[in-house]
Amino acid sequence: MDELTFTYQMTVEDAVSFERELIHHTEEHKRRRKVWMKYMRAILIAIGYLGTLFFPYRPESTTLHILTAVIVGFLFALLLTPLLNDLYAPYMLRLNRRFLQKSQTWPKETTLQLYETHVEVHSVSTNIHRTTQVPWESIKRVNEDETYRFLYYEEDEALIIPKARQGISEAEQLEIDRTLEKYLSISPNV
Repeated sequence: MDELTFTYQMTVEDAVSFERELIHHTEEHKRRRKVWMKYMRAILIAIGYLGTLFFPYRPESTTLHILTAVIVGFLFALLLTPLLNDLYAPYMLRLNRRFLQKSQTWPKETTLQLYETHVEVHSVSTNIHRTTQVPWESIKRVNEDETYRFLYYEEDEALIIPKARQGISEAEQLEIDRTLEKYLSISPNV
């Protein structure tokens, strides 16, 4: 094989899909999620506590009233923890999408080149030209979903290869699949 070349457009949705992948598979996002959960639990405890303090029924003992407020605050946070955990990914994706849309560097014309020794991706948007060259042996893992294949060469850096879509025909996708199977001994994590 000499070289295979494919051209397509990377969009904001492609970048958001990669961010979604990162949220579920990187240590950085696991740490961020833990910090986010601590802050959100503290807010929920405060809301539960304050809500109980202003509740019309008050026990005669101030200590009992404050103790009840603290317990209700903790119960409120405990009961809503699964919801908070589920809200982390959509919240981060929304922030990321907003940031990417404001950056005005999308869509990016992208050229994927598969060589015998490495993978090369050229992307062009406005006046920014970026080339990423990754030797096959530097690819640490491959994850994929229904529409993308992510070739990780760092914990939080990957080449994003779309599956059959605009710019990449099914025949070209089969050629990409054969090439990736040939050079990568890593099976994809779906």
